[in-house]
Amino acid sequence: MSDDDNTADLSLGRETAVAMFAKFALSATGFIGIVIFANVLDNEGLGKYYFLLALAKVSVQIPGGFANAIRKRVSEVGVDPSEYFGFGLLVHSVFTGVTLALVVVSYPFIQDRVGPFAFAVATVAIVGTLGLFSLVNRVYSGIGHPGASFWTDTVRSVITLGLQVVFLIVGFRVLGMMGGLIIANVLTAVLVLMLMRVRPRIPATETVRRVTTFAKWSVPNSLFQNLYMRLDVLILGFVVGNAAVGLYEPALRLTVPAAIIAGSIGDSLTVKASGLNSIDHSVSEDLRNALSYTCLFAIPILFGAAAIPTELMTVIFGTEARPGWTALVGLAVFQVFNTYRLPFDNVISGMNRPDLRFRVSLFTLAVNAPLAIVLGFEYGLIGVVIATIIAEVIRVLTYLGIAYRLFGQLMLPWQLVEQTSAGLVMFGVVVALSEAVAITGWVSLVAVVGAGAVTYFAVLVVVSSHFRVTVRNVLADLGITRAVGL
Repeated sequence: MSDDDNTADLSLGRETAVAMFAKFALSATGFIGIVIFANVLDNEGLGKYYFLLALAKVSVQIPGGFANAIRKRVSEVGVDPSEYFGFGLLVHSVFTGVTLALVVVSYPFIQDRVGPFAFAVATVAIVGTLGLFSLVNRVYSGIGHPGASFWTDTVRSVITLGLQVVFLIVGFRVLGMMGGLIIANVLTAVLVLMLMRVRPRIPATETVRRVTTFAKWSVPNSLFQNLYMRLDVLILGFVVGNAAVGLYEPALRLTVPAAIIAGSIGDSLTVKASGLNSIDHSVSEDLRNALSYTCLFAIPILFGAAAIPTELMTVIFGTEARPGWTALVGLAVFQVFNTYRLPFDNVISGMNRPDLRFRVSLFTLAVNAPLAIVLGFEYGLIGVVIATIIAEVIRVLTYLGIAYRLFGQLMLPWQLVEQTSAGLVMFGVVVALSEAVAITGWVSLVAVVGAGAVTYFAVLVVVSSHFRVTVRNVLADLGITRAVGL
């Protein structure tokens, strides 16, 4: 049961705002981390860590799919979460044990790619601890705390970074970074357990049936989606080399803030869609509202990356990262489409239609994987990125068709045009400033980027009455009664 709250009555504005602040902190932590890592490790070492992390994150999506199914069930009105939580712990424990056994048996065959046995064990430990944290955090989200669950993830990120820096200083390098993540996963999992106050119970047959009915789709959905998101890193690691991964990850981290809005609204939208669907109410209005602002940050990040790509890579990550500027621009294009499709994923999952999401994910992966391998062999890093852009465009078009069939509406809000117009003005300002002021260090870079951000939001406030109203409503949801100047 969703505590004392009805999940169908969640305020998306309030929950998104709460989660968005957490996402900002999370992105800031990740950004600080990648800057430190890129300057301490070379491209090869940095690529090694993210390659192993990608393997762990793909693997953990199997119990993660069950966790998503459990979140869906506990978010329904009138549900006791205890048995669902107990079933989740059972699934995760069995999966972690099987994974460890498989890694031990197969290690002689994967040693060349994984490295020393300690790396293999640490990868399994990441699977086990990250899966545990994901389970408890999704239960916490599902019982009525989707915004707060982002803050617990942010705390985990801060602890991870602190421990990783300590281990790097001591000299443990890649293995130390893995150890920092493992310890942080355990600590924050315990914290969330204390916050959610749900004790696991042995699941009844009906509980298992209800979870597995949803999980038969959510497991492959989680697996394919994460495989798709990590496919670039895996293909680059196998086809091009760890050094290419070491260029890709810094470029990707510069574009991650693009998904802050979409990521912040995601859990809230899924939980609310689940509550509404459980009482046969439509979710089309909430979907359209989410799509109106899901690209709010993705659009200026695209124009900013296109305006000063080499300056961003070299000032932040050093001259060794300069070749990654093409990946930066490509990934910024990808993020526009990636952020736009996220609300579709959330609503379809909340509507108890994970089968649709599965079919779209499978189709997208079937397009992306062979194309990325071919273009990766031919063009290296940028070839893999181009393949991902093509696949993501196809996925968004597919979702638009599905949404039209379900709701009878073309889900392309006018706000996208207003945001793009503001982005174009920002692009002109950033290009002009970069030509007038040589960007050679952090001070000049922050000044130019800050001027671009101010320009974008100032233009948006002027041209979009919907944006002004939305800001007022969100501030009201947060208990702020007056917004000066809006």
